[in-house]
Amino acid sequence: MRRSHSLANIADSPWSAIRKNWTILTQIGAGVMTVVATVVAPPPTPSGTLGIRPFASFVVVILAGIFLLVLRRFRKQAHALWWAGFTAILLLVTVVDYFWYFNLIDTRTEIWHERTIVCGTQLRPEIQNKYGSTIRKSRVRELLDDAAGDPQLIWTDQSIRWSKDILSISYLVIVPLIGGCIMAASQIAMCRALPRSPTRPAKVNKQKSPAHSS
Repeated sequence: MRRSHSLANIADSPWSAIRKNWTILTQIGAGVMTVVATVVAPPPTPSGTLGIRPFASFVVVILAGIFLLVLRRFRKQAHALWWAGFTAILLLVTVVDYFWYFNLIDTRTEIWHERTIVCGTQLRPEIQNKYGSTIRKSRVRELLDDAAGDPQLIWTDQSIRWSKDILSISYLVIVPLIGGCIMAASQIAMCRALPRSPTRPAKVNKQKSPAHSS
């Protein structure tokens, strides 16, 4: 009897509620990351992003918890138009970040002998003296051939680190944006499916008739 009572206390404990809610959030995060995987790929592993996808999934889960609070607050049929506008803004930002991300992949990485090399943005002084402050994309592979595939002999270490960081940041931005678009668009359908809240009848002001003089 005492054991069943303790088990009931464990089932009703805050930790049980946290575990249940966390399970729901992780399922949302897994669904979002499945869609993200069909749209964008993580940055190349040489950019130091080996664990970027699990971390992006964690970011999505945390933001989903915050987003659910907003979803529960604004879920009436009258909010459908508001969600449509919010979804359109999120979609616009997502499209801009999508092209920014792939532009970074194209300009900050180079395939050299089936290896992905992260390029920097600032050339070393000896390379600048020989080729100038900027080099064309077509010359990058020639420089990598001369440097035996070592980007640190071509670009400064700080600029290479910055390229790795900006690739990771752009990916971490686009993942929750895609998740936000999915959740906001689904909220439009949910708001439209709910019955319209009944309108309250207008109050009738009853004025007391003035007292008749005797």
